[in-house]
Order: sequence, then structure tokens, then C-alpha cells
Amino acid sequence: MQTLWQDISYGWRMLKKSPGFTLVAVIAIALGISANTTIFSTVDALLLRPFSYPNQERLVMLWERNLEIGMTRGSVAPGNLAEWREQNQTCEQLVAIRTRDYDLTGGDQPERFTGTAVSASFFDALGVKAAMGRTFQREEGEPEHANVAVLKHSLWQRRFGGAQNIIGQTMMLNGRSFTIIGVMPKDFNFPYNGGELWAPLVFTPEDTRDRNNHYIQVLGLLKPGMTIAQADADIHAIAQRMQQQYPETNSGRGAYAISMLAHYTRGSRPYMGILIGAVAFVLLIACANVANLLLARASARQKEIAVRLAIGASRWRLTRQLLLESILLALIGGALGLAMSVWGIQALSSGMPEGMTKNIPGWEHLGINRVVLVFTLGISILTGLVFGLMPAWQAGKTNLNDVLKESGGKGSVGAARNRWRSALVVAEIALSLVLLIGAGLMVRSFVNILQTDFGIKPDNVVSMRVALPRDKYPENKQRIAFYQQLLERIGTLPGVVKAGGVNLLPMGGSSNSSNFHVLGQPPFPKGKEPFIDVRVATPDYFAAIGTPLRKGRLFTAQDTEQSARVVLINDAFAARYLPGQEAIGQRMKVGGDDNPPLEIIGVVANIMNDDLDDPAEPSAYFPYAQQPWGALDLVIRANASPMQLAPAVRSTLSALDPNQPLSNIRTMEQLIDERSSPKRLMSWMLGIFALMALLMAAVGTYAVMAYSVSQRTHEIGIRIALGAQTRDIIFLVVGRGLILTLIGTGLGLVGAFFLTKAMAQILYGVTASDPVTFIGVALLLAGVALVACYLPARRATKVDPMVALRYE
Repeated sequence: MQTLWQDISYGWRMLKKSPGFTLVAVIAIALGISANTTIFSTVDALLLRPFSYPNQERLVMLWERNLEIGMTRGSVAPGNLAEWREQNQTCEQLVAIRTRDYDLTGGDQPERFTGTAVSASFFDALGVKAAMGRTFQREEGEPEHANVAVLKHSLWQRRFGGAQNIIGQTMMLNGRSFTIIGVMPKDFNFPYNGGELWAPLVFTPEDTRDRNNHYIQVLGLLKPGMTIAQADADIHAIAQRMQQQYPETNSGRGAYAISMLAHYTRGSRPYMGILIGAVAFVLLIACANVANLLLARASARQKEIAVRLAIGASRWRLTRQLLLESILLALIGGALGLAMSVWGIQALSSGMPEGMTKNIPGWEHLGINRVVLVFTLGISILTGLVFGLMPAWQAGKTNLNDVLKESGGKGSVGAARNRWRSALVVAEIALSLVLLIGAGLMVRSFVNILQTDFGIKPDNVVSMRVALPRDKYPENKQRIAFYQQLLERIGTLPGVVKAGGVNLLPMGGSSNSSNFHVLGQPPFPKGKEPFIDVRVATPDYFAAIGTPLRKGRLFTAQDTEQSARVVLINDAFAARYLPGQEAIGQRMKVGGDDNPPLEIIGVVANIMNDDLDDPAEPSAYFPYAQQPWGALDLVIRANASPMQLAPAVRSTLSALDPNQPLSNIRTMEQLIDERSSPKRLMSWMLGIFALMALLMAAVGTYAVMAYSVSQRTHEIGIRIALGAQTRDIIFLVVGRGLILTLIGTGLGLVGAFFLTKAMAQILYGVTASDPVTFIGVALLLAGVALVACYLPARRATKVDPMVALRYE
């Protein structure tokens, strides 16, 4: 142990003795470790441990699917859930979850927010307890006991001021009195984006026989000892039996189980996998860079090493000494990298809009914790071993006799070191090229998204949601009259150009689908009926949001409940289901066969889906007067500054109904920014990592070529003395660098061709093997590498032959 402390002390003195070398090496290590720590903390929060529920290892999500029509994650009908509960052998609880909107009235200002209706066993299945009060009891799943609510911590603080006597108080939700029975802990937020409170989800006897309407999510708690694979097989077998038992509603409908962790992390996994690979490359490049520096430093310390060998030091002791210096260097770099990663995590946290992060499990846990600290320590030590092992091994092979001669030992060991340094440069260039190409593909993909025609004109457009409670507005004519008056009054406000409404806002995160049949065409086989996106819009909606009409006409005030039933379709519908035909005038049915036929009166442009890089789905639009919904997203186009219209719209709404809240106020540009933020953030991060790699590769190339020039000073002096011109010396030095660059570029292109295929699913408008990106990035890297070679070459031309001839 004493000799170990002596070696550590000696290593620390040697690092202080070479501050320039130490600074460069520490910065390189810090860059690599900070990138890895930042991404590891993200992986830990979003993929490994996004939840902290006692029962999370036994929690599964159960979904319906119909692969014939491309439905891979379908909501469940309550009738199907009733059958699953009765027949399943693997889950001790099956919990129904449904997102609902609630109007909170009775205070100074009415408020609308999202909440979650859940089975009474919801909290028991998760294994969580209330911070205050209690959660639901079994009998509160019955209609006569269901007027109770559990508050989210944020709603309790914001609306009720954190009142300690909140338990037992009542509040008015959607015109009904609910008793507050509990407040959840501050960090409880499930389901994600599920809203501000939880209320019991009650099914009537008619609901438990309903297999036509699919609108609930199902969470299962496995029985002890049961596996996800067993649950999947169990629910699949039940669905197969139900296809035979209920062919009219369940034909073609399967079901499957997936772990809750896998389900909720599916959106992050493609991005995290690519980022993990990127930061691993950055760390490898940093290791190669520092290994190069250590090889050069070991060459300068050959005489010191030879003397220590001569006076009796063992080669193992010298190897351990050099490895300890490398690990010490890595630990210093790791400490700096950890500090840098704190800034990196903060930048990452602020790089995504709140509208997106509230949907990402674990995002609130981003930060440095004990697991991250252990990871940083471990990777620092591992890094020190990786970049220190080869220089230490090479130093241990020092030939004692050769080094102690005046020649300095430029024999086989020196040649071997040069070969290793050249190999490291080639590796740096190859790894950097892969990273640069990945970043280039991501940037091009993001630019393509921004240049895409979204089917709307988002500038100066604001949206805000209004929802009429059915208890207060039970009849269609009441809702139609209310929204007609509201939109007419909004249209007269100063600064308003057009005002319309739609039941589900584009890129708003919600959709509504239905099967259909074009009259005159052969019907689709049972279980293979395709689904289309269905929305309800007012006459001025398309003008307000900026969606162009391709042919036919839009809705008018004359399309009422008493007039002929009409429908609009989009370009995607016409192209897929009416190719080469005149769509205007054709008739179709949407939903069941009992629904009335609809005449297609117009074709509108495609509007992008929630995932901006997916193609637009076939869609149909009904006039609001013929299919009135209780909730509408108002879409208002303004002359300028659309957010400034919110107070005037709220006053207009209050004049019609003082208890009616206005919610979800945001511009369409904000919505697009939210939807594009994952790819924007990914582009930035890959770009930063690629620039770090490019910088380190350039520094590494420069260091090797500069060292090569210093080693060949005597040779260069002789060449100049014999008449070599400046260009000859430049070609001599740059030529060797060019060879290394070409080898590294070739290897990098091959590696990028295979590795970037992992990015295919997140790219838009560009292939993973896009030749423009590959060639352009390769030329950029080659140019940077040649500049790094040219600078030492220029210095070589300044060599004084008289000085060089005395160099030995």
C-alpha cells in the first residue's frame, strides 16, 4: 500500500510538471465523460427507472390489435374488458383508464382541466398510497358511491392553496358535487399527461355489453409468479375465442400484453439508442486522443524509464505507475466532466417544451443522482485503463541499452509507437465520420420536416378549447346554437380575421377513427375494414386554420341537421380509396350500416398527423351542425399577436355562460414546435457530439503530424540542404496525413453505411444511406484533416538546415 501511495504521489507531481499536456488531456476526457454522463442520466430517468411504483415489475398494459388493417395499439371496448376480467388466468386485477375533461366551477374563476377516470382498484394495482386522506375503495366503483375524487398534488396547491383541511370538502365538477377523499404525493403522475385528478370510472350493465366503442386503456397487475409472456398468451387466447363468439364486433380483433415499462418508454428508445452510440463514439475518440498524447509523452520519458529500469525497478512497477497516472488523469477529467454534465442536463431539460415533456415518463427525474455518480466514477476509471493501457505496455517494452545511448532509441519500439499513433488517428477519423454523417442525416431530416406542407397556415392562429357539459346542454340544438353564437361574436372582435371550430385539433394529440364504406364499391371483409380519421368542423374552420380546398365546396350555414348529410374528405382518402375517380358526388357511410349515407361535397388538403414525420392518414370531416360534439377547439386567425385575443374571447364566452371555462390556449406555431421538438433536440445533440468528435479528430491528426515532423527534423533538414523546395516538404508531410485520412474516411463510410440504418425509423424525407450527406460530410472531414496536416507541414518548411543537422 505504501508503494501505491508513492506511485500516486509521483504521478501527481508528473502531471503538475507538464501543465500543457495535462490540460489538453483533461479537457478531452472531460468532453467524453460529460457527454456519456449526460446521456446516461437521461437513459436512467427515461428508460431504466421512469417509475417508482412498488408493483411496477408486475404491471402490464393490455391492448387490442388488428394487423389486417394496421392497428397495433387499439383502445379496448368495455364489453371486451368484462370478458377479459372473467376469463383471464394471469392477472389478479384489470384496471380501466379513461381520460376525461372536467369543468371546475363554484370559485372565482371557472376552470377546465383534464382528469382521469379509473377503476376503483387503480391505486391498489400500482401499490401507491395517498399523501393525505385515502384512495378509492371497492364500493366507489358503483354509480351510487362514485362522486368522489383524489387530487393531484399540483391541483391541491394551485386551486386550493394547499389547505390542510381539504379532505372531506366538496367541489363542483361538470355540474355534479364530488367529495375530495385524498391528495396524492407530489411526484405521482400516472398516467402521464393524465390530468389533475382521479375519479372512479363506472360502467353500467349496458356498458359491459358494449363491444363496438373502444375508448379505454387497460392496466393489468400480474399474479405472483406469472410472466408477461404468459399474460400475453392468455389474453391472446381469450381474444381468439371472442372472435368466434362475437364475429359481428370482434372479427379480426386480437389482443396482447406488454410490460408497462416497455409501453411507456417506446417513444424514447429509438432516440436513446442512437444517442448512447453517439456518446460512446465520442468517448472512444477522446480515449484515442489521450492515448496518442500519452504515447508521445512516453517517448519523451524513455530515458527516465530506462534509468528506473537500470536501478532495479520492475517492468510491472513501471506499468502500474503509468496506469495510475492515466487513471489519475481520467479521474480529474471525470470530475470536470461531471460538472459539465450538470450544465448539459439542464440544457437538455430546457430543450423540450412542457407540452411534450409532460407526456414523457421520468422526465421530471432528470438529474445527477447516486446511480449517475457511480456510473461517472466507473467510466472514469475504465477510461483511464483504456487509454493508458497501450502507452503503459509500450513503455514497459523499452530497450534499456538502446535508450541509454545518445541516439535516443529510435529503433523498433519507436516505430511501433508511430504505427500505434497512426492507427489511433485512423480510428478517430473513422469514428468522427460516422458521428458526422449521423448528425448530418438528422439535421437534414429536421429541415425536411420544417419545410413540409403541414396542410395549414400556422402563423397568427390561436386555438382554445371549450367543452359544454352534457348535464347543462343535453340537446344537440342547444350545443349547436351555443357555438354558433360564440363563433359569430368572436368573429366580430377587433383583430379577428376568421373563427371556426373543430372537435379535435390537428397535432393536438387526440384522434377519433371509424370504419367506412363507399357506396357502389364491394364491402370490405369482416375484420378487415379500414379505419379513417373522423373529425367534426364548423363552416369557417378551414379558412381559419388555412387548409386549402382542392375541389368541390366547403361546409356552409345551409348544412344543417335538417339538410342532406354531407362530408368532406382529404387528398389521402381520395388517393387511396377513390383513385382515378371523381370524388365529388359519391356517397359513403361512416360507422355502422344503420348510419345515413353521406355525400362527398369537397376534397381538402392533407393535414399532418401528430407525428409530423408520418404520412397524413385518410380523413373525413362532418359539419358540426349534423354531428354536434360537446367540446370544440376554437381556431382563430388574427391580424397579428393572436395570443392577445384570449382575454376578449374569455369575456365573450363568459357573456354567454359565466360558468364556462376556456382552456388549452396555445398558438398553432406552439403546437408544431412541440411536435417537432424531439427531432430538433436530437439534431442539436448529435450535432454537438459530432462537432466535439470533429475537433478531437483534428487535434489528434495535428498532434500526430506535429510529432512526426519533430521526429523527422534531421531528415527534413537534409532534404532542404540538398535542394528540396517548400512544396516538396509540404507534400512529404501532408502526403502521410492524406493516407491516414483516406484510410479513416473509407472505414468511416463503411461503418456509417451499416450503423446509420438504426436511424431509419426516425428520419423524414432522407434515407439512412443518403449519398449527398455521405459525400458532403466525408469531404468536410477530409478538408479539416488536411488543414490539421498542413499546419505542421508549414512549420516543417521553416526548419533551418544547420540546426536540423545538429539535431542528433
